[in-house]
Amino acid sequence: MTKKTLISICMLALLISFSSCRSVKPIVSLDSINEEWYIIEMNGSVIVPSPGRSFPTIKFDTSNGEVLGSSGCNRFMGSFDVNSHLGSIELSKLISTRMACPDMTLENNLLLALGKVKKYKKVGTQIALCNTSNRPVLILQKVPLDITNPSVLKKK
Repeated sequence: MTKKTLISICMLALLISFSSCRSVKPIVSLDSINEEWYIIEMNGSVIVPSPGRSFPTIKFDTSNGEVLGSSGCNRFMGSFDVNSHLGSIELSKLISTRMACPDMTLENNLLLALGKVKKYKKVGTQIALCNTSNRPVLILQKVPLDITNPSVLKKK
């Protein structure tokens, strides 16, 4: 084999490997969202909870297609199709408690954003809930293990 042929083969292999890296997308199964998450970003803006309140949360139960969470003051629940296509999720039948809170802006915007969710994808260690254009509507961060509770550290 000539040096020129060897270089050509190496260049071709290099080009193929670069193009394949670009086309690979992280596949996230529905089971990977089957836990509780903090909602840390909405429509591109970082969520800053009001004083005395925590981050909104959302929890998916893929065994029965239920979703529930807290929007800061009120609780919400609904359902989703566990048999949807990989990367697709549509929240439906969302209901919420309606306690009057000092500032309902975050609550109202969150419920509107949840209604726009059609897809999900993994972004590093976070999950992005996206609209039909695949633009993130909500960014989720896994709720950490409560290490202040000694009972969770005991081995069974």
